[in-house]
Amino acid sequence: MDSNVLRIIVQDISVGVVVLDQAYTIVVWNKFMEKHSWLRSEEVVGRNIFDAFPYLPKEWLDLKLRSVFLLKNFSFTSWRQRPYLFKFAHSQPITGSAEFMYQDCVFLPVLDASCEKDYATIVIQDMTNVAQYEKQLDELKEINSTLEQLSQYDILTSAFNRRYMEKQLEQEFTKSKRYGNVFTVAMLDIDFFKKVNDTHGHQAGDEVLRQVTKIVKTELRLSDVLARYGGEEFLVVLTETDIQTAAFVCDRIRQRVEDSSVEFNRNTIKVTISLGLSSFKDTLTDYLQLVNEADIALYRSKKEGRNRLTIFTDQ
Repeated sequence: MDSNVLRIIVQDISVGVVVLDQAYTIVVWNKFMEKHSWLRSEEVVGRNIFDAFPYLPKEWLDLKLRSVFLLKNFSFTSWRQRPYLFKFAHSQPITGSAEFMYQDCVFLPVLDASCEKDYATIVIQDMTNVAQYEKQLDELKEINSTLEQLSQYDILTSAFNRRYMEKQLEQEFTKSKRYGNVFTVAMLDIDFFKKVNDTHGHQAGDEVLRQVTKIVKTELRLSDVLARYGGEEFLVVLTETDIQTAAFVCDRIRQRVEDSSVEFNRNTIKVTISLGLSSFKDTLTDYLQLVNEADIALYRSKKEGRNRLTIFTDQ
């Protein structure tokens, strides 16, 4: 191919092309580089690249160029590793740490026509659109992840919500069916909660819900799951826990709630809780049966005077 044709291609190609000799003198500076550096070829050709652009990372770039000259091999740097080499402005409204055009850089060894002189070519590709797309995608993933997390929680108490609990129950039940693990479900209800709302107002009732949630959380392990199941009703899954151990833990929770008080608008509010417990049994066909047993046990606690704990039995 005619050398003039090649020269035209190099000048007009839509990537930056810089050619350096072994002294790092700029030999070629194409139109892309002129456009984005605001420096014409005549202003930079013949100058040492570090003199022309003092901000360049000298130690890093020197290492790259030495490698190209010595090993006669190409090298590549992505914008993900180093966002830019040249401080070129971009037209995209990117937010983030980099304020200049994102660039991929390829370093190539080149010989002159006589094969006597070595040169290094730096090819600069504008990756701003790609970077913008990936950053927006990352932001979208982060937002979706946050929304997914928020969708699992009850806004008022920060306990998990019923939907999340039912997923956990189903998983725990399936695991127990397959491997024989034992777990216990506790249904918890705040006694006379309507009276709290009627006497002190719904904001006071909300504070009671938050405080009870806080107490229950402090008594549970990270592997246990607490969810607000509806109104003033909570459900707890105590993983790998038999009914006797669960009863010990739950009675401690009951006692702590009884011993505590909620201060709201200069009023001291005391509440108690009732609980019903049931453990996994291989005879159960689904987790709903387990929840129903815990609910029956809770009903017995309330019927027998509240502020107590009942373990489900068939009788």
